[in-house]
Order: sequence, then structure tokens, then C-alpha cells
Amino acid sequence: MTVISSPNLDHASLLLFEKNFERLAANKDTKLLNCPAIKHMDIKGISNISRIEGNDLVNVTSQGRNPEKQYLTIRNDNRKSTAERFTGTYLVDSYDRAVKLITDPTSELFQNLKEAKNRLTDKCIIDAAVGTVVVGAPDSAGTTLTAEQDGVKTIVGTSAFNYTNVISKAITTFKNQYVDTDGVTLAISATEEEALRNDDKYMNALYSNQQVIDRGTITNASGFNVVTFAGNVNGGSTVDLPILPENEGTRSNVLMAPKSVAFAVEIGRLDCERSATHVNSWEVTIDLWFKAVRLQGSKIIILTSTM
Repeated sequence: MTVISSPNLDHASLLLFEKNFERLAANKDTKLLNCPAIKHMDIKGISNISRIEGNDLVNVTSQGRNPEKQYLTIRNDNRKSTAERFTGTYLVDSYDRAVKLITDPTSELFQNLKEAKNRLTDKCIIDAAVGTVVVGAPDSAGTTLTAEQDGVKTIVGTSAFNYTNVISKAITTFKNQYVDTDGVTLAISATEEEALRNDDKYMNALYSNQQVIDRGTITNASGFNVVTFAGNVNGGSTVDLPILPENEGTRSNVLMAPKSVAFAVEIGRLDCERSATHVNSWEVTIDLWFKAVRLQGSKIIILTSTM
């Protein structure tokens, strides 16, 4: 009696799937991943990041040509990234279709995965920017610092989200902390972008040359590069996965100076195997790790707004 082996996806198809997905994971076309705020890290080196900031020299006041040495304490800390794991398994109803979906980077599956990966990337970056951070030696449990304890400032814009209330104050806050405002990224929802579009400082040609009315969007707010995400609106639209944090009718928009957040992504598992519970079906499994950490609290500002 002839024994017929169960067909399986050949090694070449799985290898092509892995290479295509590696390119997808490394793609930087999300709204935040290619902005100056992000410091890209190797996945193996982001778990613990040693950081030094704000060290100043001592003024020598003693007389004479040979003053004593002035010993300084190096202001450094070790930051531990937050790892978030995301996975999904897709059930495909035939062998031929499974091969096509995993080997074709233009297939609906790959396009769907690309959009999902982009949303999760931006959300992990924002979560790290405004969330808690763990500091301490690599071999210790560490100490958890809230955003406020880590130096993240909050500017209240719930009454009016405009140049006077939030943008001008944010510029002053950064400058008072020796943070350069060049290359700063402003992440806001469509509601806050609408408020800025209607602000005279950005729609009036006397103040701005953006042609906001003609283009229907605002890309720059007093030097801040504007990135817009979908957000929930009370009594209006509902978003399944809002990128910007929302809580009890208040949204946290985020200003991020260059090199303020470190990020890395790692592929845990890519596989396609015959389904154990469905006839003539195959299961495509994706397993990803995202790692992000806030590098310096003084380089982040939260701008609150009303949903």
C-alpha cells in the first residue's frame, strides 16, 4: 500500500514569507517611526539603556594657578524598555491560497498586516512616551517612575486647544528646560487638528504660509511637525484602537523632541501549518515583540484636550 505524505508548505515558501515580513517589520512608513523623536535600537540592546544627561562643570573660585580637583557625580541611569507582545493566527481555507497569501507581499493578508503593524508601532511609541518607566541596575527589579516623576510636563488645553493656550506655552516649557524645539513632533487627534486649522495664527496668511484652508490640513504648528491620528469624539465618531491615550472625556496629545523615545521590533514566530480542527485548511501565525522606552522626560510634553 502506497503511503502518501500530507502536503506541507515547502521551505522556500516559508523562507520567502519570513523575508517579506522582516521587510514589513523594518518598514518605517508609520506616522511616528520615521520622525526625529525616535531613536532606533537593536532589539537585543534596548532592554537596558544606560543614559547620561544634564552634567555641568564647576566654576573654579579659588585663587592660584593650581586649584583642587572638583569631583562630580555622573548623572546617569539605566532604563528598562517595556516589551509588548502581539500575535494573530489566520485560518486559510486551502493550500494554494495559503501559499499565495504568505509569499505575495501585495496580497490582502500582507496589506492588512502592514496596517496593523503600523498602528501598533505608533501606539507603543506613544504609550512609552507618556507612561511609566523603570530605572535601575540591569540585574535589579528597578524603580518605577511616572511620567511626571520622570520630568514630563503637562499643559492643560481642555478649555481651548490653540496657539495661545498650548503651542506657545509648550515652546516656552521646552526652552526653559534647554530642549531645542527644532524637529519636535506633535501627535494630535483629528479634533485637535481641526482646532488648530481654525486658529487665526495658522489659517491667516499674515501669520502662516501653510494654505491651511486650501489643503485642508495643518502640517506645522510654530515649528512643530504635526502628525494626526483618529480619536474618539463624545457624541460622535468611535475609534476601535485610539493611538493617543483617552480617559474620562480627556485626551493626551503628545509633543516629542528628537531622540526622546527608543524603539525596536522583533519577530518572535512566523509559521504556516495545517489546521488541526478544520478540513483542508491552514493556519498562518504571526508573533511580534515591540519594545519602547522614554529616554528623557524633559523632552516630552503632554497637551490635554477635551474629546
